[in-house]
Amino acid sequence: MDQRSLEQQRFLDQQDQDMYASSSASSSPDPGSDNESNEAGQATVLVFRDQRKQEIQNYAIVGQALWILSPQRTEKIPLAEIDLAASAKANEDRGVEFRVPGTAEGQ
Repeated sequence: MDQRSLEQQRFLDQQDQDMYASSSASSSPDPGSDNESNEAGQATVLVFRDQRKQEIQNYAIVGQALWILSPQRTEKIPLAEIDLAASAKANEDRGVEFRVPGTAEGQ
């Protein structure tokens, strides 16, 4: 396995653990509060520090990285490259929830 494959496998293992932990923590899940998919498949907008924007459908935040998950490929973006406040605002304006754990935007 190369370094990228090892990193992806670690990410997937962590994601499985996180999903298990979150499902165990909530004894009565509210079907209306599923944060993993946006209503009607509406995309999440990322606003980068260089002001470019990217719409994504499926992502996960692990540590200091945002992983874009798609059937074609997996892409890792350091959170430092994303303007978190601008991303939160852009998504709020669209009615899409965008939260980053451990930041003011994620609280």
